[in-house]
Amino acid sequence: MTHNYYELLYAFHINRHNYRKAGTVMFEYGMRLGREVRTRHGLQKQVNCYLAAMNCLRLIRPDYAWIVQPASGGVYERPGTSPKRSHDGESAAGPVSRQIEILELKDLEKEYTLARSRLTLAQHDPAAAAIAGSASAVEMVALLVQAGLYDSALSLCQTFQLPLNSVFEGLAFKCIKLQYNGEAGQNEAWNWLAANQLSSVITTKEYSATDEAWRLLSSYLDSYPSQNAQYHRCVINKLLSHGVPLPDWLVNGYKAVDAAGLLRLYLNFDLLEPAVELVLEYVDALLGKGHQYFGIERPLSATAPLVWLPYVSIDQLLQALHENQANTNNSRLYNKLQESLAHYYTIVEQATIRRQKSA
Repeated sequence: MTHNYYELLYAFHINRHNYRKAGTVMFEYGMRLGREVRTRHGLQKQVNCYLAAMNCLRLIRPDYAWIVQPASGGVYERPGTSPKRSHDGESAAGPVSRQIEILELKDLEKEYTLARSRLTLAQHDPAAAAIAGSASAVEMVALLVQAGLYDSALSLCQTFQLPLNSVFEGLAFKCIKLQYNGEAGQNEAWNWLAANQLSSVITTKEYSATDEAWRLLSSYLDSYPSQNAQYHRCVINKLLSHGVPLPDWLVNGYKAVDAAGLLRLYLNFDLLEPAVELVLEYVDALLGKGHQYFGIERPLSATAPLVWLPYVSIDQLLQALHENQANTNNSRLYNKLQESLAHYYTIVEQATIRRQKSA
């Protein structure tokens, strides 16, 4: 009968209520499994080891909830070896040093999350177990995105404080492929869509996998807000770079936070007509028509807070329209934009005079 000495030693320390040593044994067992047994069973065992190690540290007072783990790549002395000679009798280069790393509960939780994501990928695709077994957090995010396991990828990014851009770009690209590949990838798409937790999965004939993928993207953008809506921006940039029309919900969500950023994206891709429509809507919003759709609390007035326009981007838009006035539509858009701006400047001048008089 073969004994697992890690488990025996763990049971021995648990019996003696030495939870730190028990946690150390389980953590080292998990590390060894990650190096030597890169199979689905090995990954499952590694996850269990890290979970046991975490539970041990949780039984200790927070000030003492840590273990000592030799750093990988360290050089260690063997009992009975000469301090001056190596194993073949040659003079040793210098004293052997010992590298020590202190691991706290939060470090074990990171390793557990990484191991759990590896196991999730292996369960979804058994052939990926060997690759996932040695993958770093950054590499695992890429593998999870490729497999369509976006929930796990987002959780891993948050645990290791990695940017979420690659996850949103990967899902946006999946949406593009589904939209333009017809029925070819619909059945396969349902498999990875089911692996991600949506509030409710709709599987009717009228509701396709493509619709569900867009809904998943929308729910992620709502669930993971970012500064200046950078995830909206990276998704829109991905769609425009592939010539895909932007969904209304995506445009509305981005312009409510950063209308100027949306205008710059339109200009980068020479989308002059949508850019003009955006500026016209924004000017109307500043004057009180639909201001709530742009996140403007109070429209322009003598007593309202100061408002602004992205003048540099608007000047670039006017220049692009002016240079292409041979196109009848561009000429019409140019005149329409000039009229709207002239009206806006008049209102601004009147509000400024009233503000100065009331000061």
